[in-house]
Amino acid sequence: MSFSSRVVNGALRYRAAKALESLVNESNAQTASSVASRLRQNPCYLSLPAIALPAQLDLAAITYLRENSLSSPKAIEDRSELLYNFLWSRPLLSESQIIRHQIESKNLSIGEISDSDTNVATAVLSHHPDDLTRSRRSSVRKSHEIALEEWTSLTYSGHNCELYLAARLAPNFASACRVFYEIRKRCPKFIPRNLFDFGSGLGTITWATNTVWPVGCIKEHYMVEPSADMTTLSEFMFRKSLVTKSPETVFPGVYHRRFMPANKQTYDLVVSAYTLIELPGRRERLRIVSSLWDRAAGFLVLVEQGTKAGFAAILEARDWLCPHKLNCGKKDSLCNIAVQYYHFGLTREKSVPLTEKISYLIVSRGDWRRYQTPVVEVDPPYLPRLVSYGISGSRPILHDVCLPNGSVERTVFPKTSTDKPLYYFVRHAKAGDILPGDEASATNETTYLLNDAENNAPMDD
Repeated sequence: MSFSSRVVNGALRYRAAKALESLVNESNAQTASSVASRLRQNPCYLSLPAIALPAQLDLAAITYLRENSLSSPKAIEDRSELLYNFLWSRPLLSESQIIRHQIESKNLSIGEISDSDTNVATAVLSHHPDDLTRSRRSSVRKSHEIALEEWTSLTYSGHNCELYLAARLAPNFASACRVFYEIRKRCPKFIPRNLFDFGSGLGTITWATNTVWPVGCIKEHYMVEPSADMTTLSEFMFRKSLVTKSPETVFPGVYHRRFMPANKQTYDLVVSAYTLIELPGRRERLRIVSSLWDRAAGFLVLVEQGTKAGFAAILEARDWLCPHKLNCGKKDSLCNIAVQYYHFGLTREKSVPLTEKISYLIVSRGDWRRYQTPVVEVDPPYLPRLVSYGISGSRPILHDVCLPNGSVERTVFPKTSTDKPLYYFVRHAKAGDILPGDEASATNETTYLLNDAENNAPMDD
């Protein structure tokens, strides 16, 4: 039975945590907006208002386009929207899909193989060299390797880098800030001293880390980016002075490299953002994820667009990294959060925030609670997390809640029967926020079928 086919009564299942209860009770005499402001002080409330680029980064991006681009600002924005849509619609490809595409589109040589042999052709396109005779396996395997090596999701060179800057600078920065803010808020004692950024692109991860954490605390920023043109663009925006060509950078210890280093130095914070979907096949993705995890001394952070392909890449990494065997409750659907941001000011007005949806994974080496300060109340081992955007209005608030065992429950929170502090929290909460509720009941009496909701549910508001 799907989690969406039944509804759990949150008023019976959860009670407001003491910290949340005291926080709201202090605000009894204040307005609802004051209560919402106080809720943001709770470590479980992770949502942020719309995020704008740092003024220096915004200016650097505009300056680069005006000095280096041959296209008008309007043309850049129009074409960048096409690139944005292309990136949003990309699928997550397996090795066999890539090989099939490469062979069919480029007519690659597959060795001394007769076109009339349908069994051989099927084996080649299905990426099953073991189905071939021994004499043919070597040539087919070589053809597969060539196809995978030559495949690229998108060539980031020249004009494409400019379009990527216009399309992705602001949402990439905002998404990274939201994910890092969660670490900063829940683990205040974690202060990264060095950063490893795989697929660094425009350098937004470095900008975001130095926005969320104090500037200067990160002494080394190791950035791996295979595109030379993208690296040139990133280096320009890191200049401390845009007028002179001084090598001095805004942040200390910024190093660009084209390839993953051979040494196994570890880093406090290891990040891969919007990169897994660029890799040729599952085997390569998991190889990179394993390599990144080996380098993570503190946290490994993976971020992808909140599409089916992006979520599939995150889920693939999650299943590979996590030692448990619990299935994700939303593996057959989609799990993402929304991040609001302001576009950088090339030609567009900044008054209206835009929305970026992302799927992300944060993995801690060891117990993450060691980074809490003594003044922060120790959380239970696990707390539920909201994984939907909430349905509110004249009816009770409805949320999908991800449980510690990996399952998902659709939970309703009636206004009159839900603890007041908890109701205020879920009313303001968004996808990605943690539910600060102690489990009061787990009996079958708290659930009912969705199609019987009007008859069985306590719809009291």
